[in-house]
Amino acid sequence: MKPIKKRLLVSLMGTLFFMGAIMVGVTYFELKEEMDEVFDGSIQQIAETIAVYGVSGDDVLHAENISNHKTRKGEEEFLVQIWKDDALYYTSHAETVFPRQGEGGVRTVLVEGEKWRYFGTAQGDLLIQVSQPIHERHLLIWEIYAELLTPMLILIPIMGGMIWFFVGVGFRPLTRVSKLIEERSSTFLDKLPEEDVPYEVFALVNALNGLLDRLSGAMEVQRQFTANAAHELRTPLTAVRLELDVLKRADTDEDRQASLRTLYQAVDRSTRMVQQLLELARQEPTLTHEDMKDVHLRPIAERVIADVSMLSKSKSIDLKIENFEDVILSGQEYALETMLSNLVCNAVLYTPEAGAVCVAARYDGDDIVMSVSDNGIGIDVAEKDKVFDRFHRVLDTKVDGSGLGLSIVKAIAERHNAKISIEDGLDGRGCSFIVVFPRF
Repeated sequence: MKPIKKRLLVSLMGTLFFMGAIMVGVTYFELKEEMDEVFDGSIQQIAETIAVYGVSGDDVLHAENISNHKTRKGEEEFLVQIWKDDALYYTSHAETVFPRQGEGGVRTVLVEGEKWRYFGTAQGDLLIQVSQPIHERHLLIWEIYAELLTPMLILIPIMGGMIWFFVGVGFRPLTRVSKLIEERSSTFLDKLPEEDVPYEVFALVNALNGLLDRLSGAMEVQRQFTANAAHELRTPLTAVRLELDVLKRADTDEDRQASLRTLYQAVDRSTRMVQQLLELARQEPTLTHEDMKDVHLRPIAERVIADVSMLSKSKSIDLKIENFEDVILSGQEYALETMLSNLVCNAVLYTPEAGAVCVAARYDGDDIVMSVSDNGIGIDVAEKDKVFDRFHRVLDTKVDGSGLGLSIVKAIAERHNAKISIEDGLDGRGCSFIVVFPRF
């Protein structure tokens, strides 16, 4: 995995050198084109100037004026020749052999395998022709190009160094944040400092601080959950151990049977608590869960009623579905069934014999309202805010339970963005748990 800084530097440096290479190439071809135009214009201008001013009257050049220059610099001189009829009347470089070409515009000619640029014009019986070897022209272009290229080649590494430096400076906040994150652990989840943080990094730091807050809360909940679970499980397991001791010391079948019944009850309570603990862990919002889908509530309610019917019949409780519309909401079918099952079981358990429990659901504007109502012992006002806490049980109810059922109900409601409240139950007695789901 390549670091972002390295990839950014490679990209920027590669772009810089690529663009530099393009600029170097474009500069050469542009310079060559411009200089070719200048040189072509120069040979034409020299020839026309000589034709007008250089060869007239008494100033006519004679053959003895032929130059004896032994050297020629392309950037300083051109080859100037004056022909009279077919004889060379004047040449600026006697050592250079360049045949008569005739009159014509600027063009390229090949002389003894070498390319020349040539221009010729006539004045009476004289032909003035000015020419220049192309290779000498290119040497001059390369000299000019080298002078232009030198500062460019010096600037590119300087710019590369500046890019390297400023990218490093720009990444310092990320490096600092990375080191601060490395310092965090399960026992140290303090927020990252947000002072002097660049705008682009602030969003990252703010998101990380939110995550750290959630992790800290989840860790605290986990610690509480573990401590509470250990405490709650200790009681039934201790009871099992004591009953085993009693069973071991029992002398009669009647004592043994009584100990076995108590032992089964303790084991059943431990089993229910473990199941509730597993269900509660499953409903933690940090756990992965299946996607939401449209769920019909009535079939769920019918299954729950069927499951609890044996318990309700044992207490002669009238358990029924009433005013239950065919509502559909977006959620997890298994979780919704668990929620309704816990509410109905609680209602049956805390309702005296010959009581009543009613399950209902209806649309209410943009909401879906589901309720489980009973005419049982009810809940004191002071207890209503506590019943959803884990392992909290209402005192003096003589009902065996783990204190986790309503915690599971609350967790499922929060997952479905639902609100849950407790109101008076049937005929002003008992209580009614109202769960309000958003319809859309």
